[in-house]
Amino acid sequence: MKAEVWTVYSHILVPLDTSDLAEQALPHAEALARCFHAELHLLTVIHTPHDDLSEGEPDDQFDPRTLEAQEYLQGLAGRLREDGVPASVTVRQGDVAEEIIAQATEAPCDLIVMCTHGRSGLGRWVYGSIADRLLRYSPMPTLLVRASKT
Repeated sequence: MKAEVWTVYSHILVPLDTSDLAEQALPHAEALARCFHAELHLLTVIHTPHDDLSEGEPDDQFDPRTLEAQEYLQGLAGRLREDGVPASVTVRQGDVAEEIIAQATEAPCDLIVMCTHGRSGLGRWVYGSIADRLLRYSPMPTLLVRASKT
């Protein structure tokens, strides 16, 4: 009898905010992608307050933040592809947690892997906790990696 190979995770979403701390999730996501022969979906969300979006859709094609994020993600995806890990990139605008969940659902992804910056107290209250919101509202599993400053 031939053993069946089954994949638990075939599409893994990795939200990145272009920081070194956020990139600490990549080795974990890459290891899972190799283990499950999964594709990594790299995502950057450019935070846009809801008020800004109500004025109409931004022209993403010429937005310098979008272009910078696209270039950043393409560089990471290129390195991953060279190492044999399939990777795609997406840049979205809007509320960060909402857009992460929307991308994970639309792709569709089986898992979200991201770093938590470990804010607490006032910083967490002011910025909100994206990780908290994902844990509460994401329809798929979310693996949080605690970022270290070393």
